[in-house]
Amino acid sequence: MELKRFLLVLTSTDDQSILPAAVELCKAAGGKLFAMFVIEPDQVSRSAVLAGQDVNVLRDATEEEGWKLLYLVEDDAVENGVWTSLHLMEGDPLKLTMRHVETYQIDALLIKKKDESMGMFVSSSVPVIGL
Repeated sequence: MELKRFLLVLTSTDDQSILPAAVELCKAAGGKLFAMFVIEPDQVSRSAVLAGQDVNVLRDATEEEGWKLLYLVEDDAVENGVWTSLHLMEGDPLKLTMRHVETYQIDALLIKKKDESMGMFVSSSVPVIGL
């Protein structure tokens, strides 16, 4: 199985440390990088309550942070000659990921290794690469 279409899944708990590895992997494989940032409404609501903030203000801030991460991916990819497609979605990361895998015919997932990502390893129909 040749891996040419990669989906990098990012959430608000991720940082930019995995971005260079994702771009390098795609460059080495001669592949395309689909980068998706997922805003998790339940997490935004919980964080807003804990911080005493308005949910909409925190949601907007999360969206802004998501675009910043996605643009960092794009900048790195362009510098390395890697084709990219950016996606900012809101909902359940697992469901959105599985829908993207099918819609964009993704060959492999790229995710940050963390406890919350275990569902991706178990549920994915394509290989999952933890960065």
